[in-house]
Amino acid sequence: MVKKALKSAIGVSIGVTIGSIILPRILFSKLYNNTYPPILEQTLIYLVLSYIVCFLISFLIEWLKIKIKKADKF
Repeated sequence: MVKKALKSAIGVSIGVTIGSIILPRILFSKLYNNTYPPILEQTLIYLVLSYIVCFLISFLIEWLKIKIKKADKF
């Protein structure tokens, strides 16, 4: 259960990081490059935070699936 949540959180957190930091900085470089922290710092922060959140949500979903299966047996 934990391994599955860890594996599924990797892809989602990378997607969140690319979509919220990398793409806006490339597409709108005049707007974002002067107002935000350095791109490497912001990328690492977003990657870590999104990984933690995605892991917790995936873990909760897997836990609920197990609880629902156990409840159906009774």
